[in-house]
Amino acid sequence: MAQTTFFSDLGPMGNTYQCCTGWTVGGTQTLGEFFVAANEFTAMATGSVSQIDIGVGYVTGDNSFIASLWTVGNNGLPGTEIQEWDNLSSSQAFGGCCGLVSITGISGVSLTAGTSYFLLIGPSDLNGTTWEAWNFNNQNVNGLDLFATSGCSSGNGTGCSWTSNGQQTLGAFDVIGSTGQTVPEPSSLLLLGTGLVGAFGSIRRKLMK
Repeated sequence: MAQTTFFSDLGPMGNTYQCCTGWTVGGTQTLGEFFVAANEFTAMATGSVSQIDIGVGYVTGDNSFIASLWTVGNNGLPGTEIQEWDNLSSSQAFGGCCGLVSITGISGVSLTAGTSYFLLIGPSDLNGTTWEAWNFNNQNVNGLDLFATSGCSSGNGTGCSWTSNGQQTLGAFDVIGSTGQTVPEPSSLLLLGTGLVGAFGSIRRKLMK
């Protein structure tokens, strides 16, 4: 089985993502309300996922969050949870670069080329103190960004009442694994430009330092 990248908006080593801008993820004790974030991406190949790397910076609190992978439902929102990973933490302080939270040894997760999915990040305890920042990618890769501050029964995204920010800069992450056949990347997704547009205050969830 050939190793492949199903999705990545990470930059080169040493310049992996935006150090100082990202989407807020956290619990009510620090932020006054919880924040769960969801970003949509499209798989570039068909195969089995073995690892996910996420650019998450630690701001304050108990530094514990959940990541989960979801299908896209008929309404364009997260539909069915595929798998979740609990008790994750970041060793990278927000404002620096470029530590990644790596989820390894993944099994039982298969993606289909051309199909869209959601990667979600939420606090391990909705009423806890966690405040993390899902750093923006620095490759000018945009996609559908959702967030939830109500309805969730868990930080994994279950039951959330989603609010859409539309097409925005995606959080930094990759999804890698193995496949017997690689699907060529559409040229429209080879976005290797530099710089980001992110004026503070246009979206209240946007965290900048």
